[in-house]
Amino acid sequence: MRLARIAIPALLAIAMGGCSIALDESSGPFSAAPGKYDFLDCPGITARSTEAGVREAELNGLIERANREPAGVIVGALVYRDELNQVRANQAALRKAADDKRCTPNLTPQKANLEPMH
Repeated sequence: MRLARIAIPALLAIAMGGCSIALDESSGPFSAAPGKYDFLDCPGITARSTEAGVREAELNGLIERANREPAGVIVGALVYRDELNQVRANQAALRKAADDKRCTPNLTPQKANLEPMH
C-alpha cells in the first residue's frame, strides 16, 4: 500500500512531464525567437555559434551515456532532448543571422580522424 502511494504520483508526474517536452528532432525551429541574434555583430555570432556547438556536443555525449543504462533512453528523452532541440534551433537562428549580415563563415575544423586511411 505504501509503495502504491509513492509509485502512482511518480508515474503520473513522469507521464504529465512527458507531454510538455519535444521528443522529435523537427520541433526545434519553433523554439528559437525570430530575430533573436539580429543585434550581434559577426564576431558575436561566431562566439555564440562556438558556444552552441560545444553545448550540442556535451548534450549528445550525455544522451549517449544515458543510453547505455537500462532506462537511459527515457532519461535522455526527458532530460536532454528538449535542450538539444533548443540548442539546434539557436544554431539555425545564428546561421540565419550570419547569412543576413554576410559574415565570413567560421572555418574551424571539426574533430578529424587522425588515423591514416588504408
